[in-house]
Amino acid sequence: MTRADDSPLLVVEGLSKTYPGATDGRAVKVLSDITLSLQRGESIAIVGPSGCGKSTLLNILGTLDTPTAGEVRFMGENLATISESQRSRLRATSIGFVFQEHHLLPQCTAIENVLIPTLAKGAGKHNQAERAAALLDRVGLSDRKGYRPDQLSGGQRQRVAIVRALINQPALLLVDEPTGALDGKTADQILDLLIEMNQTENTAMLMVTHATNLAKRLDRTLRLDEGVLVDGGVV
Repeated sequence: MTRADDSPLLVVEGLSKTYPGATDGRAVKVLSDITLSLQRGESIAIVGPSGCGKSTLLNILGTLDTPTAGEVRFMGENLATISESQRSRLRATSIGFVFQEHHLLPQCTAIENVLIPTLAKGAGKHNQAERAAALLDRVGLSDRKGYRPDQLSGGQRQRVAIVRALINQPALLLVDEPTGALDGKTADQILDLLIEMNQTENTAMLMVTHATNLAKRLDRTLRLDEGVLVDGGVV
């Protein structure tokens, strides 16, 4: 749900990414001249086959990687001109990540996993615990807060990972193939949850996926084809 009165949350201009060749020394261009913008509360799907650079783009937007050329501005900040500590702070407080694999800590309970991103803030711990419990309630895990990952189903673990991504009320949610390892029914439930959170929390969401049925439900669809991003209506 786009808020047209706001300036873009994320602006990408002329972004390219090249890696050195592994064997013959030839450079491999993964992304080429990517340009896009994302408003607060908007949801965008980026579709394309495996290996087309979708995850690389997501990692750059999430400050986990850097572009070879071009500019990324997030919340008015040019990510190339701020320090690594400032980028780390943005990741901790303003960006949420949801990956295909949940990456939960096996020794921690569901609510402890959710609270891990709040450790960087170091304040308001009681309020953060209350928010974690409330979010777990919203995703149907009110009776699983004290369970470890090995005591949860795949869909339940992914719901915990989504709540963890949302605990700090991020401005931007980056989602990488979140339902690829799930059955159809659970995948639909996970997408329902992501869309609900996108709208109710006014969190911008950018999802990369190869599943056109998921992409149809977001506000806009773009297609990544051989490193080039183009408008891509899904039918």
